[in-house]
Amino acid sequence: FESAFLQTKALEKRLRLDGAKIMALATLASANRDYEVAAKCYQYIIDQGKSNPYYLNARMELVSALNSKITNNPVYTKQDLLLLEKNYLNTLTELGKSPATLSMLRGLAHLEAFYLYKPDTAITILEEAVSFQRADPRSIAECKLELADVLLFTGELWETALLYAQVEKSFKEEPIGQEAKFRNARLSYYHGDFEWSKAQLNVLKSSTAKLIANDALDLALLISDNTVDSNYVPLEIYSRADLLIYQNQDSLALLTFDSINAQFPTHALQDEVLFKKYQIEFRKGNFEKAAGFLNEIRDKYAGDILGDDALFKLAELNQYQFKNLPKAKELYQELLTEFPGSLYTVESRKRFRNLRGDAIVN
Repeated sequence: FESAFLQTKALEKRLRLDGAKIMALATLASANRDYEVAAKCYQYIIDQGKSNPYYLNARMELVSALNSKITNNPVYTKQDLLLLEKNYLNTLTELGKSPATLSMLRGLAHLEAFYLYKPDTAITILEEAVSFQRADPRSIAECKLELADVLLFTGELWETALLYAQVEKSFKEEPIGQEAKFRNARLSYYHGDFEWSKAQLNVLKSSTAKLIANDALDLALLISDNTVDSNYVPLEIYSRADLLIYQNQDSLALLTFDSINAQFPTHALQDEVLFKKYQIEFRKGNFEKAAGFLNEIRDKYAGDILGDDALFKLAELNQYQFKNLPKAKELYQELLTEFPGSLYTVESRKRFRNLRGDAIVN
């Protein structure tokens, strides 16, 4: 019996070590958008059975990998989304709704609200999630942010602001609190309260979280660059259209953007309007139209703040959607030449060398 016990403990230790390596490989594969490899890793853990200490995480991460695979593909179908919803529901049926599965509940709610356009279902899921006792406070805060986002999607601006403020107050010096502060500043921008929004964004520009700092800088620059003459009307129209995009009212957003062109044809917002139109068409899978808007920025507004963004996105379209690799290589090289200080420089150089056939050393 003692020998059998020792063999069992040794097997458990080996499974833990192997499981840790496989989970790490899956995480790395997901980060590099190799979702097939990630799924195989997670499935291997799952096939070991529920006694495997990584079984629960593998079950949840497998659905998360499927989520990323579908939603990062601009030509996903309604059937893809329904398959993803089914996976979420089946996994939650097996694992149960509990503090341990909060991330899954949040993922399902996001799918229901922003992809299947069932915000009421999402709100119900998230209200249950934030009510769990003894759950990790940060996990609850993440669910509150998601709930606030869904309420913003439905137009409940007051409740949205309250939830953002709660998370910011509870985690003031932490990244999640700074994220809540950014979203509240963005909400004020949607409202047209540009001065207050800019004041909050200026604080966040020094955030230790790079993505938050970059987002805050971008929005602060948008406000600063388009309120210099005290004529806030064009930016007010633009911010309303921006909110309409968030709320999946693309047709109305496009009409609103066109009203800026009609009323203020020489306003500095023209390149921003074109970039928003690109984003709408890209999300709808209209890649030729999307490329047309980027080319217009490249031709008319290359020296403006979105010049490098447009060039990088145009290169991506040629590389991944049009499969025109020589054109993509040319565009990446153009970005490196014309915008040497761009945030896209490192990635563009890597992709340019890869397309040129260089051996890439990470």
